[in-house]
Amino acid sequence: MEFLKKLDKAGEILKKLSIFNNSENSNAENYSSMFKSWEYIVGTKLAGYSRILNIDNNSLIVEADHPAIIQLLQVKYSEILFKLNKKYKELKIIDIRIILKDPEIIYNNKNKYDKMAGDNDKLHKKSKEYVDINSIDNENFKDLLLKMKKRSQV
Repeated sequence: MEFLKKLDKAGEILKKLSIFNNSENSNAENYSSMFKSWEYIVGTKLAGYSRILNIDNNSLIVEADHPAIIQLLQVKYSEILFKLNKKYKELKIIDIRIILKDPEIIYNNKNKYDKMAGDNDKLHKKSKEYVDINSIDNENFKDLLLKMKKRSQV
């Protein structure tokens, strides 16, 4: 909420600067307004994990917190572009570029998952140890395994 208040203040400052003529002033208002309407454009959930950074060469630059959010934004690419151009046609946005907020977070999580996968490999190797069916005490289980063995040999 504080971020939106700062955008309001920035928009007011831009309006008061004499270096902007009327068309540039209108673009500054649209630019500021677009930041505030990101939640309307992409929806509450996606807006919580992404944000507009800038417009560069008619491309909207969006930052996302996670690769999954990038994928969801890409799925909604056409819808987002349509809404932007409908509401802010003066900004002439023709593309959306989405970047990951902090790739280091993903790298650290990958290392954690690699370690977990390594632990899983150890368990998998242990599961390859064979047990003699005749050494199993539970007769029902032993019969079931023998039936499965016969079926697999067919």
